Amino acid sequence: MRLALPALSLLSFLASACATAPLTLNDNQIVPGERVGEVRVGMPLAALLSLKGTPVSTQPIPGTAATTYAFDGMTVAADDEVYWIIAGDPRFHTVSGVAPGSEQIFARAALGQPACVVTKGLMTTYDYGKVYFDVENATGKVKLIGVMKKTQNCR
Repeated sequence: MRLALPALSLLSFLASACATAPLTLNDNQIVPGERVGEVRVGMPLAALLSLKGTPVSTQPIPGTAATTYAFDGMTVAADDEVYWIIAGDPRFHTVSGVAPGSEQIFARAALGQPACVVTKGLMTTYDYGKVYFDVENATGKVKLIGVMKKTQNCR
């Protein structure tokens, strides 16, 4: 009888551990080189579509086997798996608070020295290697934040 009580406690503990909900990434966080919210770089296309549902629109990327998939607040490029994610909605943010709509000066202060800065037309891109942000020159505000394993704006 004395051994039954500790065994019962152990079973109770193990059962409660199994009942714990799995960790989710539904935090809208932008993690450079890794993810935007629950969408991860490297995620299989089937998993992306299962998670996000039917895209608002799709567009083939010329000269590649990839397609862009537009969802609410983000655009994702994938062939067999996700290789970049662009957040355009202010609900998505870095750990330091940089989000679409942030002031360019705040974003630069939060992210530090960029690897390169490229101005094309009405937009300027600040590239940090695994994350970049586009600023509308007229407003000085962040328009989009892009995440990939290695950005390509500095070529």
